[in-house]
Amino acid sequence: MRTTTLRFWFVQIMSLATLILFLSLGTWQMGRGNVKSDIEKASEQDDVGYMEVRLPLENLVDWRYKKIKLTGVYDSSKQFLLDNQVRNRATGYNVLTPLYINDQSAWVLVDRGWIPQTSGREQLPNVDVNSGNDFSVSGNVYVPYDKAYSLGGIADGEDHGWPRRIQFVDYQLLSDRLGVTLQPFTLRLDVNEKYGYQRDWTENNITSQKHYGYAFQWYAMALALVVLWWLYSIKPLFKNK
Repeated sequence: MRTTTLRFWFVQIMSLATLILFLSLGTWQMGRGNVKSDIEKASEQDDVGYMEVRLPLENLVDWRYKKIKLTGVYDSSKQFLLDNQVRNRATGYNVLTPLYINDQSAWVLVDRGWIPQTSGREQLPNVDVNSGNDFSVSGNVYVPYDKAYSLGGIADGEDHGWPRRIQFVDYQLLSDRLGVTLQPFTLRLDVNEKYGYQRDWTENNITSQKHYGYAFQWYAMALALVVLWWLYSIKPLFKNK
């Protein structure tokens, strides 16, 4: 009797864990589909051209992946290197440079692209940029979907010197380190703009519909599991009463 009871509860726990896993994977694929859908909609507007805007941007999420143009000056003395960025199996950094828009008294973080890691982590790459005069900067608005999360700190104990290596982007923490107030988005520099590095902003070639299809499959598997769970584990309990 004891063995039967243990087996019953083992099945319940494993079924519940599997159900949570299937639902989580389905929800994750739905989120990826929404992200890709936004990218696809933005790409359909490529012929619109870059818009000159006033900051701050209202209804920020509506600006996600939109093409804008800002005029400002880079602060080359205080830059961030976003760590653990991989391109073609090579590890490197995304170079994040503050841009000051004089006529709006606003600061925007510009992602100037990917640069490979040097031979040793102790030596950081030279990412100096012309910071003498105002010039026009064009790119796409990147608004994170989720709050930055990491098991460690933003700088993992390397919170000194410039450029500063960081593990994730948190606009408030980066603002504190710069001593300014950053706008809560990143401008991903257009591939035709100067002072940039490798820029391939498309995350992958999977369409939004494929992500939605994968989500449907996971949700369908979750539903099938619930049905089997009911038929072979829960329903027999009522028959035995």
